[in-house]
Amino acid sequence: MNIKAVLGVAGVHHAESDRANKVGRVFESLVLLALLAVFMQIVLFYAGYEFEPPWFNDLVWAVFALELVVNLILVRYRWRYLRQNWLNVAIVVLAFPLINWGSSWVLIMRSLRLILLIRFFTSFFKDAIIILKSNRFGQTLIAFALLIVGAGSMFAYLEDRTFIDGIWYAIVTITTVGYGDVVPQSEHGRIFGSILILFGVLFFSLVTANISAFLIGSDQRRLEKDILTYMQQTESRLAKQSLENERYVENLMTHFSAEIESLKKELAEMRKKERKDEVNSRLRQDKRE
Repeated sequence: MNIKAVLGVAGVHHAESDRANKVGRVFESLVLLALLAVFMQIVLFYAGYEFEPPWFNDLVWAVFALELVVNLILVRYRWRYLRQNWLNVAIVVLAFPLINWGSSWVLIMRSLRLILLIRFFTSFFKDAIIILKSNRFGQTLIAFALLIVGAGSMFAYLEDRTFIDGIWYAIVTITTVGYGDVVPQSEHGRIFGSILILFGVLFFSLVTANISAFLIGSDQRRLEKDILTYMQQTESRLAKQSLENERYVENLMTHFSAEIESLKKELAEMRKKERKDEVNSRLRQDKRE
């Protein structure tokens, strides 16, 4: 089941044309910027700062409306797009600038737009699942979490600190941040901290290496996809050119066959005429004799 389609935030379907998908990705970036602007406006509202320029809501609405209209023009199956993006349609209709919902509904209408962030978070979660499945990265994260909890507990025991201080020390030490607000005071704590740094750097390197491998692999997969698409397009062009060449050769053969048949007929008529002239010539000669 496509969760984004059920929630009405599916965007342009992947089976649509390349042009529709490219334009759809451009509008996704614009919509994301508009959503971030709405989010900042809501945060400022709760923080006690009013940000209500007269053009702001009109501009945000225009981005959503333009995405809806342009995508409807470019996609081939408009009913499917409307069905899978019903929330986009609802937001464009309900948030029309000339509709006055009153001050009590304004914040609700703005917050409704933030549901569209599901479209972007869903793609992020898919990538996260791919990362977790590749190279046993999920097991590495579990081991990393166990290391933080175990190291934090050990540090709290050695330094007579709270468990939260131990976890905080383990995190900033393993990630090599080192804020310095929680540091070992005893000799045993320093020895343990030195060991934690060595093992922590190793585990943290595994985490960053998996993320880097995924990013590099994504670029490589995209490059392979582009190469495969180019090869398929080239193969399609060659097949089309080959078909056109076959038709051209076939037309030439048909034309030459017709010409040959025409020449054969002309030769036959010429021979027939020569024989007739020869017979007439003999008859005239016999009459003279």
